[in-house]
Amino acid sequence: MKIISLTTLTFTLAVTALSSGAFAGELSYADFVKSCQNPGAYGHQRPPESIKIQCKNVLKGWEPIEAGSTALTESRCLSAEVFSDKSHVALENFTVAVPELNVACPRFRQVVETSQIEKALTCAQVIAETRTLKEICIDAIDEAIAENPDIVTTVPTGAIYNSCSGSTQKP
Repeated sequence: MKIISLTTLTFTLAVTALSSGAFAGELSYADFVKSCQNPGAYGHQRPPESIKIQCKNVLKGWEPIEAGSTALTESRCLSAEVFSDKSHVALENFTVAVPELNVACPRFRQVVETSQIEKALTCAQVIAETRTLKEICIDAIDEAIAENPDIVTTVPTGAIYNSCSGSTQKP
C-alpha cells in the first residue's frame, strides 16, 4: 500500500570498544572515522571493534482507506421567448430539477511507520565508506524494507482526512 509521507530518519552509531560492553566515548561520525584511521589520537591502542550502526526510520504519512461519498448538486436553467410577426412572448426563465450527482471521495488515515535495523561493520569498511551516516542509514533501511516489508510496524494516529469535506479529523 502506498503511503503519502513525511519522513523522519534517525540514526545512531553504537560503538562497543570495551570488553565489558560499555561505551568508550561519544564522538561525531567524522571523529569516529578518524578514530578508525588513527586510534592513538583518541587514546586507544587499537581501532574500534564490534562496530554496529543502528538505524531507526519513523515515517509519518497517510494511507488510503475506504472511500466516502458525497452528493454534488447540479442545476439546470432554461429560458424561452416566443417571436412572431404579430406578437411577442416575453423571455421566461425556468429552473429544471436535476438529480444530485453522487460521487466517491478518497479518505486517508494517518499512520506512523517505524522500522529499525542494525548493521555490523569493520573499521576498514567505515574508512572505505564514502557516504554520510544519514546516507548509509537511508540506503540500509530502504534495502531492508525492500527485502522484508514485515520489519515495518504501522500504527494509526487516529487522524482521518476526508476529501468529501476537505478537512482532517483529529483523533
